[in-house]
Amino acid sequence: MTSDMPTYLPAPPQDPNAADQCRLWIGNLDPRVTEFALLKILQKFGNLLKFDLMYHKSGPDQGKHRGYCFATYENKEEASYACQCLDGKLLLSKNLSVKLAHSDKDQNIGLPLTVKVLKEDAKLSNIDSNSGLSRESKIRAIEAKLRAMEETQKDFTYSLAPAAAPGTSKWCSSQMATTRKPQNTKPYRRTFSKR
Repeated sequence: MTSDMPTYLPAPPQDPNAADQCRLWIGNLDPRVTEFALLKILQKFGNLLKFDLMYHKSGPDQGKHRGYCFATYENKEEASYACQCLDGKLLLSKNLSVKLAHSDKDQNIGLPLTVKVLKEDAKLSNIDSNSGLSRESKIRAIEAKLRAMEETQKDFTYSLAPAAAPGTSKWCSSQMATTRKPQNTKPYRRTFSKR
């Protein structure tokens, strides 16, 4: 073998928790703030590894930023210094909100009520070896689903009683026939003769 061939080493494994400590969430951004201006402000506190300004992909605000961004610094000291200095500072007409970004792996934000109850009960109760969940946790999940359905039931109910007596609406054809003016059969009326 020749030693002319370069040897490649794999990248060292990165700790995902360390990346979370260097990543900041910056919220409450004024719509007039540009990406360049925000980048220049954040670079004053240390070297940025990554900067993500979130944009609307569709809808009436397509192309405008969503009002928050993520910035990842090289180390957690720079990230904490930027967090302390920028949190609550006025940028254009809004006060910035700067916090450490964290993944929502452990939180149940946005999940339906039954999934939240099932996850909580799976942690708290004894797990049945055959089905994965205990009988009590299944009962609690069904009860939670029924409570959620009862709360939203009023949104799906409608009244079968008519809102007005038949024939009294202004859009009723019988009402329109009696109030209609006679139609002129000629396209225009001549008031004088041409001769």
